[in-house]
Amino acid sequence: MKHSGQLPRIGVVGYYISEEEAVGGHIRGIPRQSFSLFSNDMIHAIFQSGATPIPLPVVDRDKIGRQLDTIDGLVFSGGEDVDPRLYGEELQPTSHRIDPVRDKYEMELMELALERNMPILCICRGMQLLNVFCGGTLHADIGELADPTLTHWETKEPWRSVHPIELKPDHFVSAVLGGAQIEVNSIHHQSVKRLGEGLEVVGQSSDDIVEAIAMKDRSNVLALQWHPEMIARKDESGLRPFQWLNQQATATKRE
Repeated sequence: MKHSGQLPRIGVVGYYISEEEAVGGHIRGIPRQSFSLFSNDMIHAIFQSGATPIPLPVVDRDKIGRQLDTIDGLVFSGGEDVDPRLYGEELQPTSHRIDPVRDKYEMELMELALERNMPILCICRGMQLLNVFCGGTLHADIGELADPTLTHWETKEPWRSVHPIELKPDHFVSAVLGGAQIEVNSIHHQSVKRLGEGLEVVGQSSDDIVEAIAMKDRSNVLALQWHPEMIARKDESGLRPFQWLNQQATATKRE
């Protein structure tokens, strides 16, 4: 569906809180209500970038097309670990929470969005999900790597940049993000291991953690390991990936 309004409409995924988790009403509402939760940082970053955020709750596959009809671009946001069984491995002692319901929905959403050639920005878990969708694997816990020399889990000041990364200088990612070397925040314990089919690494940290990937045959899909929406709390440079997505979404609307 093409939208005639000036501002692009950007769909964003969030957390799914099942009715089992809400037993006792300890989240909000009453016992056995289920909820969809969306990051305020993400919602506000999309607003600040000049677009209208459209929260996308978990739905069955037959309703995903209707969700996609209402948006011009899509953000896969951070959250729980991607279930390692989706890439042929087992849960590890260091695994964080997983949500099979969210995994199933977002894998289906990604499939249908890519089929439509929809512009997509993947952030943290979203990048890992893209890699798994394309047949890749993940490091279960980067703390187990031989030389974790940089900070990758900074939650006290989540907007604060903690290490530099190198971006591929001849790739559009460098122009989008403002240079071939940038400083980023970092809140993740998993990362890309074996790269998925059709993907390329376009950003990396000095300890060999993959920080950005893109699709080889498409210029409207970008995946970042850090959290620009949190950087945007203090620094407008965090809005650059969202502004890029808006440009891609606007161009798609005009086709």
